[in-house]
Amino acid sequence: MNKTKIFSIIACSAIITFLFIAAIIAPDEKPFDTHKVKKGETVSLLCIEKYGYYSNDLGSAVAKDNPSVKDINLIYVGQKLKFRHAVTDSSKTAAKDKDIPSVFQKKIDATQGVVTNFEGSAKITKKGKSASEKLLSNAVVYPGDKIKTGDNGRVELIINRESVVRLKENTELTIETFRDMKKKEGKTSLNFSLGSVWSKLKKFKDKISRFELELPTAIAGVHGTVYQTTVGSDSSAEVKVYDGEVAVSGKKQKKAVAPSGLHQINAPHQVPGPHQVSMEEWTRIVRAMQSIRIDRNGVPSDPTAFKKTPDDSWEKWNEERDKRIAEMFLGN
Repeated sequence: MNKTKIFSIIACSAIITFLFIAAIIAPDEKPFDTHKVKKGETVSLLCIEKYGYYSNDLGSAVAKDNPSVKDINLIYVGQKLKFRHAVTDSSKTAAKDKDIPSVFQKKIDATQGVVTNFEGSAKITKKGKSASEKLLSNAVVYPGDKIKTGDNGRVELIINRESVVRLKENTELTIETFRDMKKKEGKTSLNFSLGSVWSKLKKFKDKISRFELELPTAIAGVHGTVYQTTVGSDSSAEVKVYDGEVAVSGKKQKKAVAPSGLHQINAPHQVPGPHQVSMEEWTRIVRAMQSIRIDRNGVPSDPTAFKKTPDDSWEKWNEERDKRIAEMFLGN
């Protein structure tokens, strides 16, 4: 073997070795991941999954990186979207590339509610306003906002990346409070007055209730559960638990009653008028595949077993959505 061939072999080996080492130690310089849109996905859903939160500024930044998208609220199955890598250390990223917007910084403790799926028609009445407006996908909602779905409307909300609430058609719901994610305290509380709501809650190791659904005559406090609640026009309600368990309690309502019993009157004096007494307080634990009914007066039934309805499109839609959300809840 001549010297030329030997030098060629050595040079090639050196180049291959250099490229191999460079591939191992060099940082990933690709600024984007490409995602092929699947059924039922929205920009807000994908952002919450990737960055931990969604905002109008983040949506605008994603739209800027995807100029082919004409409307950020309308993406389609099979469409390819580019998403920047989530920033976990803003100082290092800023030193590396000052052009990367801060909105791409990951936030796992964002306190917010976001419309991540929407079908048909629905309206929202913002806190402090009397007029309602059309609800759209990717809308950020706040305590005090009221949502009402139309005859064919369905809405999905993700709250704090740990609670999912879906409204069926002809449903009315008011957001009362969000659990404070930074302080890790409080509860998410929703006032539900009419229609049907499906709720899925992330499971935690402790038994602290982080979510509460307030019905006209009862309160459903839950933790790590999948359940459906229906409220009729007469304020009667039904709670059906598909997984986990729900503690359904009567509201602490008051009613006025007159004093009872006979007593001797020795001299003129003031007779006490009607006073307030508590109505019967109760709590029922409803477990998986059990349901409970509460009549319009707040009187509960005993929990009874129920079976899934195979041809129920609402039930099937929620189970499909829950599978997708479960992937997100497995992360931080």
